[in-house]
Amino acid sequence: MNNRQSGELNLTVTGMTCQGCVGTVRRVVSTVPGVEDLAIDLDTGFVQVRGEVDAEGVMAVIRNAGYEVCRA
Repeated sequence: MNNRQSGELNLTVTGMTCQGCVGTVRRVVSTVPGVEDLAIDLDTGFVQVRGEVDAEGVMAVIRNAGYEVCRA
């Protein structure tokens, strides 16, 4: 099933503790097809993904990188 969503996907990611973590999340999310832009706030754990993306696919790559994630 295609779960692609266009526009903005807002997520809360827990477990990011440093800029290295931010870089990891940025790197893995950037591999998901359709990602056009990405904003990450380390202090709040807020991640905003812009583009036409599969929300479950984005959340899966973040989980696979070792972080917990849910929709914000």
